[in-house]
Amino acid sequence: MKIDDIVFLNSSAVFAIAIIFLLICLILKKSPQSLGSYKYLMIYIDLFELAYAFLYFLEKPKLLTKESAFFLIVNWKESLFPKFVVCVLDLLFVGCFGFSIAILALHFIYRFFSITNNPHLKSFDSWKIVLWFMIPALNGLAFMCTGGILMSADPQTDRFLNENYQEISENTTSLEDLYYVGPLFWPKHDNSTTEQYFSWKAAKACIIAMGVITISSSIMLYFGVKGYRMMSKLIATAGVSYKFKTIQKQLFIALLFQTAIPVFLMHLPATAIYVTIFLGNSKEIIGEIISLTIALYPALNPIPTLFVVKNYRKAIIDAFCYFFNIAGCGQKVVPMTITATASTRNSNILDRS
Repeated sequence: MKIDDIVFLNSSAVFAIAIIFLLICLILKKSPQSLGSYKYLMIYIDLFELAYAFLYFLEKPKLLTKESAFFLIVNWKESLFPKFVVCVLDLLFVGCFGFSIAILALHFIYRFFSITNNPHLKSFDSWKIVLWFMIPALNGLAFMCTGGILMSADPQTDRFLNENYQEISENTTSLEDLYYVGPLFWPKHDNSTTEQYFSWKAAKACIIAMGVITISSSIMLYFGVKGYRMMSKLIATAGVSYKFKTIQKQLFIALLFQTAIPVFLMHLPATAIYVTIFLGNSKEIIGEIISLTIALYPALNPIPTLFVVKNYRKAIIDAFCYFFNIAGCGQKVVPMTITATASTRNSNILDRS
């Protein structure tokens, strides 16, 4: 990995950790009462993104996309952790992808329940919220198991990596130093350098992954469309308070932005990778690009909430104003006070005369 890329990844992770921590503080201290149990869902999402940023900062797995292969690779000799921990961390990256798309679906479900005052909304105010929170975790676990079993290394993927991974060909590392997972759709026959066959192992893994993604995306689309329609009716209703309408609209707009960011930075690029490797025509540049875009996800995703929700935006603006007023006190505030005092004295003299 290039030095510039490492600097970018580290900077992105540090920024993400800082801004997520800020958002969590604002949710705990500045949330309007009308937010209700939604703040717990927001904190849950932020804690996931915080863990994701820490994970990326510590390991920074490399993505290899070439021909019909897509591998997530970590070098355990370059890691701070033992080999077993490095393997688990690599699988956690796979799980994070499944977790992120499921938590978006849960987000849309909650917003729809909140807008329509659905009876199921009460389940978020009781211990049943744990059951809701388990859905993304189980989705992430399903991705981890798929990666660890159906996308695990085998002789065909080892051969492909030996022939195509630059660090191995340049003798800067060896296959024994690496742990990787990922599909290889068209491996070569053992006794051939050109003849290929279709890997049903890779196909099964991708069917499971794309199936889970399709289900989560369908849930988002269904509840997103219904939520938008109900939001439009809600805004036109006279009997609902202006404050309630405003906060619901703000949260819905923030949700749309929070959906667009991971979709464009993670899910669409990943889908493009699956299509290109199935066709046997993927390029290494695709993996290099997505390794940078997925690093931006936890850094950018909290920003819409910070600026769309009025309470959080006002708290940030007030903090900036306070800071700059304090910083400028010695130079601006005192001279203005002296000038004002002098002007007052001159005015009094003129009045007396």
